[in-house]
Amino acid sequence: MIDSVLTSSLREQAGANSFNRFDYQAHWIVYHMIKEYKKGLEFLIICEFHDDMAKSSSISNPKCVEFYQIKTTETFKTWTLDRLCKTTKKKSGTEKHSFLGFIFYNFMTFKTECSICHFVSNIEKGENISTWQAIIEDGKELKVENNPLYCEIKEKLRKEYMFIAIHLFEEIFDRFIQNTYVYYGDLTLDNYEKVVAGEFFQMLDNTEIFTSNSNKILRDIIEEVRKKSKRKVSTPISYKSLQEQKGISSEIFKKLKEQMNNIPKSAETYNEIDKLLISHNFSVQRRRTIIRKLKKHHIKMLDITDSLYNDNLGKIILIIDNVIDNNFENIEDISLLKNEVITKCRLITKNYEEITDILVEALVYERIVS
Repeated sequence: MIDSVLTSSLREQAGANSFNRFDYQAHWIVYHMIKEYKKGLEFLIICEFHDDMAKSSSISNPKCVEFYQIKTTETFKTWTLDRLCKTTKKKSGTEKHSFLGFIFYNFMTFKTECSICHFVSNIEKGENISTWQAIIEDGKELKVENNPLYCEIKEKLRKEYMFIAIHLFEEIFDRFIQNTYVYYGDLTLDNYEKVVAGEFFQMLDNTEIFTSNSNKILRDIIEEVRKKSKRKVSTPISYKSLQEQKGISSEIFKKLKEQMNNIPKSAETYNEIDKLLISHNFSVQRRRTIIRKLKKHHIKMLDITDSLYNDNLGKIILIIDNVIDNNFENIEDISLLKNEVITKCRLITKNYEEITDILVEALVYERIVS
């Protein structure tokens, strides 16, 4: 378990210094999640915890995490070593670490629990950074392949960490230099929303979901990331609490795909329900109300951030199936089935206003025809 990550004090963070930066950060996190999910990978994202983002490849029992800094700039076109190592003065007069200095801090503080660090941006790398990255991406040692560059980076970082004994600094630095990745994050400031939306629609791979509904689902997920990012926590914190308050995992897409499989792929199901209601002499107005309620429910199901709604719906479906099984000999008496289900669901409909008797009735008819 990542004990030091859960117990170490949170360093002072500037947080979202502008809406645009924060919006880009939330979109990039969702973009990264989509990419990882499409690869079939399990992951847990922790938003704004020790860094802009932390990620574990194990949801249940992480042994280490990867840290991400997600930065935007319109001031220059590439990241040079000097820019990444530039320190600034705080209002208090003390020195604020550079971007690479903060990454070094993660390796120093969390030791082996910090496996990799990423610096992700909307612009590309300069020549010296590209040289460093090309060497380590090929699994080679920068110290061996390009010792002058290795020493230059080391000298710049040493100025920020003079208080550490030299042997300890060098040990941390060697882990840092081989496990820090600087790269362009595939999203520009002028089109990041469109790119993320395109990736998301491709992931859904469902032409039956209207674009407007897909946009709403994506907005809900992005808003969930924003909400988790803004939530303040203090350490020590349990892993369970951290997951609940700051975490978002690959399960969110898995559940979404499962919910989509439960939604009618065409109008056929609605037509079958309408035929059932006609055969029982339902008025046009009542039939339309029931079908309309069911369609709204199917869209609501895709809001996988509303766990309370989906949890209660799961309970209702179990009740409906039990009632149908126990009254199989009276399966054609839909009024009997409906009344018994509504009665058994009274506690749910009483405590959760979005689930009404009309919706419960509509679900009964859906389960009968399906």
